[in-house]
Amino acid sequence: MKVIAHRGASGQYPENTLLAFSEAIKQLADGIELDIQYHHSHNFVLLHDNDLKKTTNGEGSINDYSLVDLQQLDAGLGEFIPTLQQALKLINGDCLVNIELKTTVIDQASFLKIITLLEHNIEHAIMFHGFSSSQFIISSFNHPLLAELKTLFPELATATLVDLCPLNYAQCAQQLKAVSFNPSIKIVNQQLVDDAHRRGLNVWVYTVDIRQDIDKCFAYGVDGVFTNYPKQTKNYIQQLQTK
Repeated sequence: MKVIAHRGASGQYPENTLLAFSEAIKQLADGIELDIQYHHSHNFVLLHDNDLKKTTNGEGSINDYSLVDLQQLDAGLGEFIPTLQQALKLINGDCLVNIELKTTVIDQASFLKIITLLEHNIEHAIMFHGFSSSQFIISSFNHPLLAELKTLFPELATATLVDLCPLNYAQCAQQLKAVSFNPSIKIVNQQLVDDAHRRGLNVWVYTVDIRQDIDKCFAYGVDGVFTNYPKQTKNYIQQLQTK
């Protein structure tokens, strides 16, 4: 069962920061999950929410600031808001990366702009920062965006995020030609996991921190968990595997 550091080692360090990512690597996480938002400077910046007040000392939206001013804000413990390129340079191919696209756009022109920029960032990381293409997976709750991404760049691996149990279980992920079905711990059950596996999909569950939830995921046979505490979760899984 893979252990993916949710926004880095965010249980101990400021989420979506270079510090959280470097610590996740030190804790031997199998992968790092990070959130990207499109910024008008034609960059992706790493934030879960568009509202800066939730995780920084700034106020308002990310697009109220230039990129230079945005990166002057304190994201916790003196850390700054990194761009996707800065994060991938730091990770440097040391583990897989799950990039969650945080966007509500629905028009095709915006889709194209976002997806093309994402592809450029990934190609740059493969060329200059030690990654292979197999180390990337793109996830989103915006399923039309995932469909468009697979149309334009079918070689990119994708994962469908779901917060509510779909009527047809993991069928949505299969229809989107995803490699993984990523449900919330709130909805995961044996039927959901078995259905995804029958469809040839991996199941990565978010966000799994407490032992009871790890026990449940282990018993269901899920393929990976997103956790805020990678070292702690990895150690407990190893205990379960030796029983």
